[in-house]
Amino acid sequence: MPDELTVYASKPYSYARWVEEDLNGERQPGATGFHKTPRPEQVDAANAIATAFHHGKRGFLLADEPGVGKTGSAIIGAKAALKLGGGDTVLITVDRPAQITIAAWRDALAAFGDGGFRWLIISPDQLKKLLGRNGQPKYSFSLIINDEAQQFRHLNAQRTQYQRRINRLSASPEKAPFVITVTATPGHHPGEYTYLSSLFAQLHDDPPGEWADLGKKLVEHGLPLAPGWDNGKWDWNDQAKGSQRLQHQAVTRVRKWMTESDPPVMMHRDAPWGPPPIDGLPLDFTATQWAAYHQDWSEFRSAMRIARQGNDTARGRAALMRFRQKAGMLRAPQTAELVAAHVERGYQVLVAVELVTTAADPVANLLEEHGIGVSRIFGGGDLETERIRFQRGHNPVVVFNTASAINLQASELMVDGSRASSARRIGFFHQPRYSGIAARQTMGRAHRDGQVCSWSLLFAAGTVEEHAAQIMIDRLMLTSTSVDGDLGAFGNLARLFDADWLPESIFE
Repeated sequence: MPDELTVYASKPYSYARWVEEDLNGERQPGATGFHKTPRPEQVDAANAIATAFHHGKRGFLLADEPGVGKTGSAIIGAKAALKLGGGDTVLITVDRPAQITIAAWRDALAAFGDGGFRWLIISPDQLKKLLGRNGQPKYSFSLIINDEAQQFRHLNAQRTQYQRRINRLSASPEKAPFVITVTATPGHHPGEYTYLSSLFAQLHDDPPGEWADLGKKLVEHGLPLAPGWDNGKWDWNDQAKGSQRLQHQAVTRVRKWMTESDPPVMMHRDAPWGPPPIDGLPLDFTATQWAAYHQDWSEFRSAMRIARQGNDTARGRAALMRFRQKAGMLRAPQTAELVAAHVERGYQVLVAVELVTTAADPVANLLEEHGIGVSRIFGGGDLETERIRFQRGHNPVVVFNTASAINLQASELMVDGSRASSARRIGFFHQPRYSGIAARQTMGRAHRDGQVCSWSLLFAAGTVEEHAAQIMIDRLMLTSTSVDGDLGAFGNLARLFDADWLPESIFE
């Protein structure tokens, strides 16, 4: 290839490389990089995966805490299973943003070795390319790794429909690929574990089709679920909605189906360096801020110079979102001031947001106005370059809305063998999130691989944000229980919201 065209060359393990190799009938070299030696816990996980494969199980759920090393464990376990089973092709599905997550898995394969097998790393937006015109898979993969599998929990989502066909979830175990499911946050309730439906069917000696409607089958097994607001979705029934204890009992029961199987088809390990410390920082609005918070949306938008977008009404759910937008934007100066103070103390700071126009942009702009460099991992642009600038310490702050599959930890081992900056990380949730999955994943971006990153949850007291914060903590607790994770880190937040249903042991 001429030098001027090398920028367009396909990269190892990409879909373009896969097609190119098929057309040319010739395999090309895989990625190379600095070698990583697996940690003992990664070897243990790989052995558990290989054991499940050897005993004819159709899959394995790897649910270690964020940062424990699930990526390396999955790669080593996949290679071990392939050596046992004789296959040679692996599909890895990743989460968004693809320009970061695909590169991260490619670097991991370079670090741990691809074993000479043929690997394809693909984003959820590319899954349709793996299906033929008849809607059936064009390729038969020996093994599949679904990273951040919680993205496939909604049956009506197009990416979920594609994933189910590619994973051949309706086929019997002997006709389906072995699937390594990778996620620390399986879902907010067992009815969302849809990507595990065929594995549950096997554990109960049922045909896969009987578990295709997972929520219905779980109700038959006595779980407190009911049809959700959207067709195909399930939620807690009225009794369980009012009882955290019922919810915890239900997720514990489903977890034990997997952990008490012979051999187990699930593994979870808490981070050896402990859970991420997290506390709450409520803010009292001034009279001026309260007036703006209660201002009509159109007047607020005009005063704050927010561009009108699409259906800009403020009724029902939209009104709830508008109040969240207002609160986040009104608090931006306080968050920027807090972040700047920690930068002065030598920290590199993570600011997690959910909304862009009324949260990410204002906070980032205010910090840059004070001469503080900010990596923006939201919206468009070269997100991997932004990440590297933060990791190298060129920008002391990162504002991001990507909850999973990126690494922002101190002293990260890079693919070239160098290290990220060693400056201590500290994180702030500028906005509470209704999703416990997103919250737990977000904290794992820097609290990983032995590096501790403490977090603070910011919210305006007495506003819709306080309710969102309480929901976030409740769901954080539940997602931890679903994998038997450590609940101790949430004690301070539980006290803040008077969560008297919690076991006394977590306060000890």
